[in-house]
Order: sequence, then structure tokens, then C-alpha cells
Amino acid sequence: MIMVIVLVWIFLISPSVSAEEKVRLEEIIVTATRSEEPLGETTSGVALVTREDIRKMNVTFLPDVLRRIPELQVIQNGGPGKVASVLIRGGSSSHTLVMIDGIRVNSTTTGSYDFSGISVDDIERIEIVKGPQSTMYGSDAMAGVVSIITKKGKGRINTDFSLEAGSHETGRTGGTIDGSCQSMDYRLTAMHFQTDGISAAASGTERDGYRNSFFSGNLGFGQRDKARIEFTGRYSYDRSELDGFDFMERKAVDDRNFVQRGHHTLLAGRGIVPISDVWTQTMTASLAADSISFKDPDTLFNNAKIESEIRTLDWQHDITAAEYVSLVAGIEYREEKGDNHGNFDESLDNYALYLHNKLKLFRDVCIVTAGIRYDDRDTSGSKTTYRVGAMYYLPFASTTLRGSYGTAFRAPALNELFFPFYGKPDLKPEEIRSWEAAIETDFFDGRLHFSMTYFDQEYENLISTNPSTFIADNIADARIKGVEAGVSAEMSSMIKTRLGYAYLDSEDRKTGRDLPLRPQDKVTLSVELSGKDFTVLADFLFVGKRFDSSVKKRLSSYDVFNVSASYRVSKGLALFLRGENLFDEQYEEVGTFGTQEFSLYGGIRVSL
Repeated sequence: MIMVIVLVWIFLISPSVSAEEKVRLEEIIVTATRSEEPLGETTSGVALVTREDIRKMNVTFLPDVLRRIPELQVIQNGGPGKVASVLIRGGSSSHTLVMIDGIRVNSTTTGSYDFSGISVDDIERIEIVKGPQSTMYGSDAMAGVVSIITKKGKGRINTDFSLEAGSHETGRTGGTIDGSCQSMDYRLTAMHFQTDGISAAASGTERDGYRNSFFSGNLGFGQRDKARIEFTGRYSYDRSELDGFDFMERKAVDDRNFVQRGHHTLLAGRGIVPISDVWTQTMTASLAADSISFKDPDTLFNNAKIESEIRTLDWQHDITAAEYVSLVAGIEYREEKGDNHGNFDESLDNYALYLHNKLKLFRDVCIVTAGIRYDDRDTSGSKTTYRVGAMYYLPFASTTLRGSYGTAFRAPALNELFFPFYGKPDLKPEEIRSWEAAIETDFFDGRLHFSMTYFDQEYENLISTNPSTFIADNIADARIKGVEAGVSAEMSSMIKTRLGYAYLDSEDRKTGRDLPLRPQDKVTLSVELSGKDFTVLADFLFVGKRFDSSVKKRLSSYDVFNVSASYRVSKGLALFLRGENLFDEQYEEVGTFGTQEFSLYGGIRVSL
């Protein structure tokens, strides 16, 4: 921690952060309001990761990107390919809605999403919208939304190919072809990854390998200002060797025969039709399906199979009522199916209406937003959620003030409703009420940026196992409040730094204890050194102590250092190197499950 403080002090007093003029390009986001808007106009807290950010990290899978965001907690049961969950502002994994190109992909059986197999090869950017977002997206968006937006073809045909090898007998190869021709754009991406891995159980001796083969593509015709049709397809197959968990000893244990296989499919079509200069309609149809099977002759999991499927139809209207008033309104139908073979085979329907209004005042220095959504679901009945927000920009101080209040809910997942001897069909939805206030300010012509957010969240009707009946029930309430702060600086044309801190105060209202696996403190620090032909990125991560209810103990805090570097040999050829956990820190994200030791990877990237 002393080193962190020193580094922060150095760049805060550095005279190189000076009056050199800088033009800041305003990033465009779509997730906060379901329509394009400048990042500086949103009334929600948003973390944005661009394709350029990801490329500098030289990582393969999404969890390694999200760990670098202070307000997110990534929890993984072992090394690559093992279940990875993401918690936003202390919410559970089932309180995070995950979307790929606007299509929800959360499991219908568990309500959560496993991030472990998401390759970064085709990702253009990631938008993390924090706080309740059910007004726009309905169930699951209680703590926030992780929206993954894939790359689309543009310009002449372009081909990228990469090859990587490293520790634990790891190998990866991938490639992308993309471009556009007149009114058509296209992209096709493929990737294969395999590793012998590490033991999923921290005390284990046998390694648990992982393989992943992934294909995705986009095809579009036309332009948004006229008419456009888009098609998206995505498929991945993975095979992961797992370890077991001894509930008597409360620890993960070696299991040489436990294997999980997964097939993951996403298909979507979208039509965008401008009716007039001020009115655009968008119709989207999508399918997200997962099939996961388990094989372990020594356990009850042998030949178990779980299937999840979401079919969605959405009809959205974007209306610019005046220069300072814009509306987003829509109708959504969603069918959710779940088949836990031998246990249940059920489906549910959800119908929704949503409306969002954005009002610009005082020459755009003040923005007010308000939204409301009505959901009607088979089992849990109807639910109305709302959100209001405001943003005010002070030009003389280069400062933005922002605040919001909102409600959200999560409908019970199919396991919680129908799993034999556990499910309860009359469960109520989980609910949240949340408010936040934030300030952002720039210094030295935007070369130094500071932000701070305070949030306060009240969770009610949380679903947990009733200790008297061992059946799912609405028996828990929680309060989570915290502070997020960040400083980023361009110390010179070659050096950039970014510091992030998140403080979390979580409480189970029934027991008075901290919520499990929620650290009170998390710190991230990155330092980037770049030149004409090279980039070096060093990352530091500190995660504080947290309680793990599965092993009934408090996990130690830890700090991890990573570094990545790339060097452009010629116009179309680059070399890259990545070192993970440089000081070989021994730590656990989940009690008694293993994490990566010191590892080294290197490869080449070719562009034609």
C-alpha cells in the first residue's frame, strides 16, 4: 500500500501534467438508455473498456479484463475455464444482467452467468452500467448491467491472426476477417484455446485442464440513417476438468474424473427502420441457448445435463420529440426455458412495456432522465420499476454533478421455483431501492481526471435457503453502501496512470454480518508506458479481507502484480508478452480453490 500511495503522490504533483492542450473525444455508449448517447450525458455510473484497452492487456478471457475494474468483484473457482462470477457494487452474481450485442444471456436455471469462457477476440467494447437498471431491462438488472459489444466490419478487408503459448502447457490461436463493401459490412472470428491448467482445488496435486473453441460473426446491410438489417451469430464449445467439494471438511478436493462440457449458442436478427427524421423503429429477435453436461462416475453429477434457453422479441421506438427532448419506448416478449434433466422441464413467459425520457435544459448543461417499466411474468405476477436521474455540468469548473434514484427486481430463477425438494413456486421477486450521487472533474485541460461516487442500496425479499425447511424462501434483506473513487492522468505523451478505489459496507440484515465474498476495500492501479512501436502496461490489484460462508472462514487480503508488453516489429507484425502474478502471491478468490501462480505467456499478432 505504501508503494501505491507514493505512485499516486508522484503523478499528482508531477509538473508534466500541465497546460498542453488536449482534445477529448466523447465516447458514445448505448446501454444506459438503450440508445446512442455521449458518455458525458448519462445519469448512470458507467465504466467503459475499449478494444484498445483490451489489446494492451494481451489477455484471452473476459474475467481478466473485469478484475481491473475496482467496483467489480470477480470470483472464480480455480484457473482458466472454471466458473467465474461478477458482482457489481456488492450485489450477487444473479443481480448482474449480462448482454452480448444487446441480447441477454443469463442462465434461466440459476439466474447468473458464467464469464469464464468469454473470449475477448471479437469484443469492440464493454459497457458496465452500475446501479438498478430494471427500468430499461427488467429482471436481473438489480446491481447493474455488463454489456459486451462485438466488433463490426468497416472499410477495406482486414485480417488479424494471433498465436500464443506459455505456462501450464497453454496454447491459443485466433483470427478475424472483417470489412465492408458498399452497404454491406461483415466480420468472422474464430479462436481455440487449451491449457493443462492448475488444480482447481488449492490443496490438489492433479491439474485441471481446459479447452475452448469459439466462433462468432456479424453481417449487416444498409445504414442506420436509412434502413439497416443486422445478423449476429455466436457459438462456443468448452471442456473443463473440475474438482469436487467435501461438504463435511468444507474444502475443495481433487477429483480426477469430474468433467464439464458446454455448448453455448447465440443467434439474433435486428431491423432498424427510420420512419421519419425524428422516429426510428428497431425490431429484434434473438435466441440464447446453453447446454451443459457433467460426467463423474463417482458422484451424483454423472451424466447430469442442464439446458437453458431464452427467446426474445423486442420492438423499440426512438423518438426525438424536440431538440431537447428524446424518448425511448418499447414492447418486449421473452420466453425462458430450463431443463434440468430428471428434475424439471419448465418454461415461463414475460411481457413488458418500457418508457424512458431524456430532457436537456439550459443549453445542454443540465440533463434530466426518467423511466418506467411494467413487467408481467407467469409465476411472480406483475412488477413496476422506475428510475430518475439528473446531471449538471459546471463549465467554469470543468465539473459534472450527477445523481439518481431507482428501483429494480429479480424474478426467481427456475431452480428456485421448481428444483425438487428445494424450489418453491410461490416465491416473490427480489427487490432493490438505490440512490447515488457523484462528482467528476477535470484539471490541466483534461489531462487529470477525478471522479467519486457514493451509493446506498436496500435489498429486500432476497432468496435464500430456509434453515428450517431447506427450501428456497424470501427470508433475507441486506443493505450495501459504498464509495467509488478514481484518478487518471496523462503524465506525458508516453506515460498514463490510472488509480481506482472501491469501499464497500455490506450487511445481512438478519445476521448483522458482512455479505459473503464482498471485500471492504479494493484498489486497482495501472501504469502505461507507450512509444511509437511499443507499449508496456503494469497492473496492481489489491483485494481486502472477506468472509466465505462455504468454508466458514475469513479469507486473507491479497495483492497481485501483472505486466504486459507489445512491440511492433513492422507494419503488420507485433510481438507480445504477458506476465501474471509476478511475485507468485498465494491467495484465494473462493475459499480452498486455487488461483494462478506466476505465469508467463508470449505470442505474435499479424495484421494484413
